[in-house]
Amino acid sequence: MSRDPEAGQRSADMPRRVAGPERRNAAAPRRVAGPATTAEAHALFAAGTAAVVGVAVALAAFAGRRPALSGDNGVGDVAAIVAGAAALVSFPVAYRRSYADPERRWLAERPLWRRLLGLVALSFAHAAIAFMVTWASFQIFQRAFTGLTLDAFAASLLTAVAGGLAGYSSHQSGSRMDSYALSNLLATFLAAGVLTSMVTTNRTDWWEVNFSVLGAADYGVSLTFNATLVTAGAVITLLAEYMTRDLRSLDLYRRRARSSLGPTRERALLASLVLLGVLLAGAGLIPVDVFMPLHNTLATAMTAVYTFLVLRAPAWLPGLGRTFYAAGYVMLGAAVLSVLIWWPLAYYNMTAMELVVAGVILSWLVLFTRNVAAAVEDSRVTDPNPASD
Repeated sequence: MSRDPEAGQRSADMPRRVAGPERRNAAAPRRVAGPATTAEAHALFAAGTAAVVGVAVALAAFAGRRPALSGDNGVGDVAAIVAGAAALVSFPVAYRRSYADPERRWLAERPLWRRLLGLVALSFAHAAIAFMVTWASFQIFQRAFTGLTLDAFAASLLTAVAGGLAGYSSHQSGSRMDSYALSNLLATFLAAGVLTSMVTTNRTDWWEVNFSVLGAADYGVSLTFNATLVTAGAVITLLAEYMTRDLRSLDLYRRRARSSLGPTRERALLASLVLLGVLLAGAGLIPVDVFMPLHNTLATAMTAVYTFLVLRAPAWLPGLGRTFYAAGYVMLGAAVLSVLIWWPLAYYNMTAMELVVAGVILSWLVLFTRNVAAAVEDSRVTDPNPASD
């Protein structure tokens, strides 16, 4: 019986067949977790850790009693503290890890004092939001379930849920922070801080005087109100850094595309935003009952900077769209009208005028950030040379 030499050669050239589980392991590609998957895993770990700590704290706090949902050292009080602590710990850990992302590497290249200031301000803002939202939620639940009390185990479970949610959401925020998310954080933090000051003051007639008296020592919430203003001012200065980064990217994309639009005035915008943040922080550091003339001067100057920004936006930020510029003029007109209705028409008091003007300024800042972020995204999509980013 003859052998086929060609068949023998083909058999020799063929790789050896690997049988059993060794072959399956060799063929299966190894899965490597990406940044998003890793961040999700870290966030879940933060949530689990916060929940476990929350259970331990609550069991000790509620031992031997049946707490109500809120008030008198109830579930809401303990859960708010746990949620605030969870956010205070999980956010800076995630934010610091995000420096490894190539798109956020510039955060690590800033001077040390600016890195520390931004980290402290953002961590405090997240902790304050977690605390205030948790505390307010249990206040609402208490009104919905009048007279309800819980045993230590049930109260501990609710505390664990609050801590887990705060740890998870704060970690996610820290790992994905950008100018858009930062503007939303600023609006949420200011609204939560001011509302908390309003509902916890021991003077129910505060609104008959003016908005700034919430920061006066004899109104009982001066620390909450003033800390909110100071922290919000620091967040605005950090927002200026994020916006500067966005504007530089926008100019780069436009140069590549040989756009006819002129460059943005990033330095003027940066200086204006930083000044806005410094003035807001100054109004918190110098309450109305400490030195009223300087406090009022800082608040007035802040309104003037906002007005200047709106009027100069078309020249400093070309190409953002007529709708944005028109909205800015309308909002500025609403602020001016609000002042005129207060004085000389005396239709409503000073508190209402201050609330309207503050709301207009904050809303415009959010719109400004969103429109710049949208312009950067549109320019990135149409970038003729994306490989050089």
